[in-house]
Amino acid sequence: MKQYSIGAIAKLTGLTVHNLRVWEKRHSAIETDRSDSGRRIYSESALERLKLLKSCVDNGFNIGTIAGMSNEELRDILQEFKSADEPTAKKPNLTVWAAGAEALRMIDQLEKPPFPIDKVTRFTDTDHLASAHNGGQPDMLVIEQASLSAAEAQNLGKLIKRINAPYVILLYRYSRQQDVSYLKSLGVQALKSPVDKTTFRDLTANLVEAPQGDPILVPIKQVPPRTFSDRALNKAAAMTSTIDCECPNHLSELIKSLVGFENYSAECESKDKESADLHHHIYLRTAQARAILEDLLQSVLDQEGIDLSRVNH
Repeated sequence: MKQYSIGAIAKLTGLTVHNLRVWEKRHSAIETDRSDSGRRIYSESALERLKLLKSCVDNGFNIGTIAGMSNEELRDILQEFKSADEPTAKKPNLTVWAAGAEALRMIDQLEKPPFPIDKVTRFTDTDHLASAHNGGQPDMLVIEQASLSAAEAQNLGKLIKRINAPYVILLYRYSRQQDVSYLKSLGVQALKSPVDKTTFRDLTANLVEAPQGDPILVPIKQVPPRTFSDRALNKAAAMTSTIDCECPNHLSELIKSLVGFENYSAECESKDKESADLHHHIYLRTAQARAILEDLLQSVLDQEGIDLSRVNH
């Protein structure tokens, strides 16, 4: 089996030696062996994995969010990008579920070309939709709900997750912004009524034509562990770097703020049962933002050769 030096791996992957060391030490993204003299040795399987990781990073992913994924998961991600780059095949006809008079009126006004709507299933309102749902799944779900209380938003969110349609549009008139934000966090496209025909048509066209999902914000189900303790962040905030750059100071202050808000949102999740789902989403995304900034801080420290464990403050 072939073995490669770090210099050879850098040339074969397009990664810098610095990147390779950070990916191994900071993210545990790859395993290496050591020669008798202590130099890193990379196997063929390590080379293959690094190429997969590099391709995902080139497509917009943060190394901190994908380092723990298996090679198979990385290949699945890259296959999605490959499919998106291939010539678009003719789209199959869409099945649409519409609940509410305004939702039905908007769907009926869509011209059949370029919208290949095959079948529209009609519901008088969301209560009718909830009671009639028996496990089916449409391509598009359009819902009209004139007003939304916090409890109604939570119930609607549960219904949307149960139906799990690829495209969801909500037409509403009155609602708290936090309730609309919660539904948007589930992938819902929310339009404040009255909605004109052109706006609805353009949104529908963009949804159907755009690739699904957001490749940058990888879905997460658990909170990334903290990289820096409070003491380490205080050290970084107080230091003056060797290149007169204040990035360690600013990044550490931002991370401390996010840690504080992360703890706050976790407390909100446990206290406010009515909107626990929304606060859990905020908690996870805040933790993800914190992990991204921790990765940036570590990169700055590595670039300047700073080891916080050896900094005395």
